[in-house]
Amino acid sequence: MRFAFAIRELLFFGATGLAAISCSNELEVQLPASKNIPVVYSVLELHRDTLSVRVTKTFSGARSAFDNASVGDSIYYPTARVWLEKWNSNFRVNKAELTKTDLTTRLPGAFPSKPNWNYILVRSPETETFFTGSVLNQEYHLTVEIPGMPLIFAKTMAYPSSRLTLPRISGMINLFLNPLEFSWVSEAPYTELYFKMFYNDIYDDNTIERTISWREYHTMKPYDLSQDFVYGQDMMKRIAGQIKPDRLVKYRHVTGFQAVVVGIPSDLFDYRLMIQVQPPDQAGYLITNITNGIGLFTSMTLNAYDLNLDLKTKDSIMFGQYTRHLYFAYY
Repeated sequence: MRFAFAIRELLFFGATGLAAISCSNELEVQLPASKNIPVVYSVLELHRDTLSVRVTKTFSGARSAFDNASVGDSIYYPTARVWLEKWNSNFRVNKAELTKTDLTTRLPGAFPSKPNWNYILVRSPETETFFTGSVLNQEYHLTVEIPGMPLIFAKTMAYPSSRLTLPRISGMINLFLNPLEFSWVSEAPYTELYFKMFYNDIYDDNTIERTISWREYHTMKPYDLSQDFVYGQDMMKRIAGQIKPDRLVKYRHVTGFQAVVVGIPSDLFDYRLMIQVQPPDQAGYLITNITNGIGLFTSMTLNAYDLNLDLKTKDSIMFGQYTRHLYFAYY
C-alpha cells in the first residue's frame, strides 16, 4: 500500500516538474548569432550598358536591428566573388567575373549611405554578347562564391528588346485619333505598354521638372504582334488622375511624351503575382529563385519611344474638360 502511494507521489511530482519546464518563458534562439544567409538581387537590364548584381546578407545580434544595419560588416561579404554566364541551349556563349564597385551614395535610411557595394559588368568588346542576341533561347547563369559557404547559383531567361511598330514615331502624334493604335512585337512571355509624360511646374521663382507614368496595357501572348487602341478622353483622364492641382503654379508646360514597351520573363512575372497576394508581414511562402540563398535573379528589357504631340493634342491638354484646371500652356 505504501509502495503504491509512493509511486503516485513520484508520478505527481514528475508531472509537476514537466509542466513547470514546459511553461518556462525562456526563449532558446535557434539561429546562432554567427549564422547568416546570403541575399542576392539582380534585374539584368539588357537595354543598359551595365549589368549589376547586389550581394548582401541577413544578420542577427544582441543590438537593435537598426544599429546592426548601420554597420557595413553586418550586411556585406567582403570576399565574395560573382560570375555571370550566358548560354544558348547547351552552348556557353560567354563567361565573366563581375567587378566589385562602390556605386552612388545611397539615400538616407537604416543602412549606411557608404559603402554601397555592387558587382557590375560593363559593356565592352569582350562582354558585348552579354548585352545582345537575336535568338530566343538566352539563359543567364549567376554564381556567387563566398569562402566557407555553399556555392550560390541562380538562372533566368532574357529576351531581345520589344519593337514598337505603330504609330510611326517620325511624325507628329494626335492622341485624339479615336482610336489611336499602338502595336509592338515582343518575344518575352509578358509585355507591358506604359505611357510617360514629362512636364514642368512653373512657379514665380522656381521651375520643377516632373514626370508621370501609367501602365496602359499588358499581355501574356509572346512571339506575336500585340496591340492596344488608345482613346483621347481616356488619355486625358489618366493625366488628370495623376497631377494634383497646385494654386502656387503659374502654369505647366509639357516637355515630352513617351510610349514605353517592357518585356519580362516568367520568373519576374510570377514574383510580381506572389507579392500581390503576400500579407503585409511577409509571412508564408518565401519568394526566391536563389539556390543556397534568398533573393531574386531575373531580367527585363525596356524600350522608350519619344512621341511628338501635335498642336491638337496640346490644345486638348490645355482646355479639355478633364485637364483644363491644371493650367497647362503652350509656352
